[in-house]
Amino acid sequence: MATTLLSPARVAAHKFEQHMRQRRMIASIALLLLLEQSLIGVPLLQDWTLSDSAAAQGDVVRQVIILGVLGVLLLAPSQTRPPMSVPTSILLLLGYCLVSVSWAIEPLISLRRLAFTSAVIWILVRSIGDLGAVRTLRLVRAALVGLLLINYVMVMVSSSGVHMAAVTEDTSLVGDWRGITGHKNIAGPACALTVLLFAFDRERLPTWVTGAVLAASLIFLYYTHSKTSIAMLGIAFVVGAAMRFYNPRYRSILLPAVLVLGGLLLGAVVMYFGGVEAILDDPGAFTGRGSVWSLLLEYSSEHLWTGAGYQSFWQIGYSSPIWTLTTNWVARVAGHGHNGYLDTLVTIGLPGLLLALLVLFVWPAIRLLCSINISRSRRALLFAILTFCAGHNMSESTMLDRAAPVQVFLMIAVVLIHRLSDQSAGAHQDLRARVARMAGRNGFTALRNRLTRQTLAPARARRPVSRPQPGPSQDLEDGIA
Repeated sequence: MATTLLSPARVAAHKFEQHMRQRRMIASIALLLLLEQSLIGVPLLQDWTLSDSAAAQGDVVRQVIILGVLGVLLLAPSQTRPPMSVPTSILLLLGYCLVSVSWAIEPLISLRRLAFTSAVIWILVRSIGDLGAVRTLRLVRAALVGLLLINYVMVMVSSSGVHMAAVTEDTSLVGDWRGITGHKNIAGPACALTVLLFAFDRERLPTWVTGAVLAASLIFLYYTHSKTSIAMLGIAFVVGAAMRFYNPRYRSILLPAVLVLGGLLLGAVVMYFGGVEAILDDPGAFTGRGSVWSLLLEYSSEHLWTGAGYQSFWQIGYSSPIWTLTTNWVARVAGHGHNGYLDTLVTIGLPGLLLALLVLFVWPAIRLLCSINISRSRRALLFAILTFCAGHNMSESTMLDRAAPVQVFLMIAVVLIHRLSDQSAGAHQDLRARVARMAGRNGFTALRNRLTRQTLAPARARRPVSRPQPGPSQDLEDGIA
């Protein structure tokens, strides 16, 4: 029998593909485990038992699982292709949070929580880098559909799928659906994000499949009675639909429009500031959030530049600053400020808040708006997710909060935007190179090389004439550029 000899090039290509398949499989498992721990946690140790020890044990189990995933990814083969590195802007934000640990009220708690947040971000960066945008979005959609099915089963067969009076101190939650998740404020955002992922950039799914998932998600979202998720879904959907008509070549018109809109909003705040103060002084405003926000604003006025240190305001025992501000139900019951921006302000101060807004929302939005080669459907999806997460933090606190579901999906969107925009021509490449040159003049040559090393298209080539737009199910990093 004749033996077929393969050329060295074909053997090398075969080994490379084997290694990539192995890396993609490991990345898929890592991403699924992270999503499971973020959205579900450990079902047998959920907080519906009202046991502090069980809740604490569940948190320890989650940390062990996340650390295990981190270890597996660190040991995964990477010699075939360098893994995606954490974007420089995110490293700067995490670095500032690390600096804030030095003045944190409870440095060890702050450092542990920051390490957990950093691990989650690194897992997402590594997994998305190995999977690419198409496979990542496909896997996230599958995970959310699976969660939706399990949630319906839990509601139908188990009393724990609905908030019950016997296991909750907040009677306003009674009757709200939560499925297998720990709270309706987890089930609600999950349903809303499922709608966005199937409404935009849904690849070539049959219409009946898309319609069924959208209907099931909207029904479950309605019965969660998660007002923030319902309201923000409507806004994010409108923004995403508008982005389908956006052309990055006309971005020069967008900046004046944003400035005018921002000026109008600022003017409205100034004109009606008295009404805003009255709302904050009303204990019942926004289902009691006004009482919490007024205390956070009071603390931030005294610690504007530093804050209490990363994650060092809530849930650190009697050392928490909240006990110096009040001893009422806010100190005893509230575990966060129900506003991600205010919680960020009181923990890492005004400089940290501005840096977080720039890194998590402003810079990703600029890259998304300037990138020419990202398809309109994918741009619409990513911008809708950014909008949802930004609005959700107006009444819930998830920004930079470890494996909080909305924080995880925000980082998925941010990492995808960095991944895709790095491979696309556009004005953002000019901006990166300009910042790098400025940094180089001040002696930060390494930063300049880091920012400009992977620029794929020259600045003067940002208006290609004959290059086709990638289709809704295509990925730039799969060779379509």
